[in-house]
Amino acid sequence: MKSCKRSLGAAGIAAGIAVCVAVSFACAEQSPVAPESAYFIRVLVEEAQHAPAGAQLASPLMVQVSEANTGQPAPGVRVRFAVAAGSATLLDSIAVTGLFGEAAARLRVGVAGDTSRVIAAIAAAPEKSVSFTVISSTPPTLIGVSPSTVVAGDTVVLSGDRFSGAVSVVLGETVVIALAGGTHSRARAIVPPCLPAGALAVRVLVDGASTNPVPITSRATRAAVTLKPYEWMTVASNQLASCLSLVGEAGASYLVVPQFAAAGGAAEVVEWRLGSPLAAAGAVVAGFARANAGVARLPTQQSGARVAFERVLRAAEREVAAQLRGSRGGPPLVRSQAPAALVRFQRPPALGSLRGFNVVASLDGSKSSVVTARLRFAGDRVLVYSDTATAALSDGQLFALARLMDRDLEQTATSAFGSVPDIDGNGRLIVLLTPAVNALVRAEDCVQRGFVTGFFYPPDLIERNARGNGGEVFYAYVTDNTGKYSCAHTEADVVRTLQAAYLHELQHLISFNEHVLARGGENEEPWLNEGLSHIAEELGSRLFEGRYPAPFGRGTTTQLFPDSAAPFIAPQMFNAYLYFYSTTQHSLTTFEGAGRLEDRGASWLFLRWLADQKGNAILRRLVQSSRRGVANVEDVAGESFGALFGDFSIALYADSLPGIARSAIPSRLRYSTRNIRQLMAREATISGFGDPFPLPTYLLAGGGALRSGMVPGTMVHTIVRSESSGAPINLTYTAPDLGPLASALAAQVSIMRLPP
Repeated sequence: MKSCKRSLGAAGIAAGIAVCVAVSFACAEQSPVAPESAYFIRVLVEEAQHAPAGAQLASPLMVQVSEANTGQPAPGVRVRFAVAAGSATLLDSIAVTGLFGEAAARLRVGVAGDTSRVIAAIAAAPEKSVSFTVISSTPPTLIGVSPSTVVAGDTVVLSGDRFSGAVSVVLGETVVIALAGGTHSRARAIVPPCLPAGALAVRVLVDGASTNPVPITSRATRAAVTLKPYEWMTVASNQLASCLSLVGEAGASYLVVPQFAAAGGAAEVVEWRLGSPLAAAGAVVAGFARANAGVARLPTQQSGARVAFERVLRAAEREVAAQLRGSRGGPPLVRSQAPAALVRFQRPPALGSLRGFNVVASLDGSKSSVVTARLRFAGDRVLVYSDTATAALSDGQLFALARLMDRDLEQTATSAFGSVPDIDGNGRLIVLLTPAVNALVRAEDCVQRGFVTGFFYPPDLIERNARGNGGEVFYAYVTDNTGKYSCAHTEADVVRTLQAAYLHELQHLISFNEHVLARGGENEEPWLNEGLSHIAEELGSRLFEGRYPAPFGRGTTTQLFPDSAAPFIAPQMFNAYLYFYSTTQHSLTTFEGAGRLEDRGASWLFLRWLADQKGNAILRRLVQSSRRGVANVEDVAGESFGALFGDFSIALYADSLPGIARSAIPSRLRYSTRNIRQLMAREATISGFGDPFPLPTYLLAGGGALRSGMVPGTMVHTIVRSESSGAPINLTYTAPDLGPLASALAAQVSIMRLPP
């Protein structure tokens, strides 16, 4: 639509928008799509890669796309990967080039001795292509397992060939790490408790490549498990009672975390019971004796309007995604994207020039209005327009905010997650400062419902849509000292809030680009989408933490973070604190609409822990995928969600145990980049909360039981102590009537032996 708009005078912009919508086919023909000759593509790693049959390549296939005339990297270009010959399989066949023009695809090699050829081609110019050669070598071989009948605690010896590398053993569906001291032809592993009885297939994994299976027989026994301090395990609820007793060492204490590691479905409360199967009915109580009692009910931050509006935005994304997939018939609705590098340095519109915009005018998205705005900042990545109805921000504050967005925040988001779309072909994001955003919430509703600060609007990414603007626009609220448009906002508050809001919404835009526009799929599930946007906010904090290491950039000596990081990290600390207080009530995976603050705190905590375990590159892989939700997490992490959720549940408590060196805690059970108890203690001080670490822990007496209810994606932390008699600890995790919990809940219990 840009070429049509350029033909209009300033006075006719509003009418011109409607004209452009009506003649969108003609406008589309004039959109600045890069010609085929504009691209050059090359392979970044020239050598043929080798991997054992069935294994995933250690390094992805990677190319770089650049401008043919300047040699500069071209971000935002779609690259298609395809297996032209051989038996290899691609894990994702579409990639969008990043900030430095790079695009990558992961691949699993085929049968032994096979040579596969993979073609990477620019989607808009398929003749511009390169090829990779991938050779499948002989996989490791398992010859025998001794003994052939096992019980929990046995040490099995596995003989075979090509066991060099990272070795683990799969018994049925349970994975255990091989013991140290293995050789090229021999490995050992300890049989874990709670294996299902009967015939099991045993395999050895070497650097991810699997051997052939060898059958063994498992005999079900109740294992008296001795966990040393800091050791842990996760057991399915339907196996706990029949297979495991904790050795009752005098003085031993355990963290026991029952949980529902499920996702999706309704947020329906399910009653459960944890404890001794012999506990009398009178010992089963509704509610818990809390180990850290005395915490007052927390105040909640009013954000209903923002959350409700985000629900509307995510619904609009789903609608747009359905339209783009052609589910409603008609021709494709999205125009081709031009790489930002090809147009970023073209001359922007003149400062002071006017333009009309359609702006959403109601929280439910049913109304819109047309505003006229003036261009006040033109950067390499951002254009900032200000509604002519108000000054929005002073020149100095606007320039400082715009420069931060242009130089730092956009690059922070794209480096972490991927490229933004460029539907209008101008190589820049538009920021529109308008009181129309303020007016989404009435002044009398602000106190109870909060307000909207900024957003991207999905229909803007559809060319033929009368509600949109045919390009990427970040709509932002403005200064309103007198409450003219809604509740009052100072200039300082607006500048502070928009920094994090911009990063938050950029992740949503990038995710939509990668899932829907590039791959033709559905938008990400709300719990993961919102969690990644809160990670994006935190990345803004890390930007300034790197610039101002302690004690620099801080107004007081007690600050954990520099002043400039506060707008980005403060919301994460607050949300996490609220979640810690109520882990049984707020879910990681089952959001109500767009999720409440507590839910968002859970998703940020989980993704921060996951990135600390797997590296920050996993964030980009989560966004650049056609998978969604739990399936997406399992794919990029290479583990079951149950295993991740179980260890995450322990890490929330064990990350920074008081009086214990953090290095003593296994790395899997802690954060590497944040000290959670320190963050929560600081939040308590800032917000005036009474508890420096609000995670509830409940005492489970020997021979007793606890009972409560949870929704999918929740957990509860309990402390179980051995009796002085040293009697074994027998636990069940069941429905209140001792019946099994529904399999769909993925009910499981994580157990960690606490240090003395």
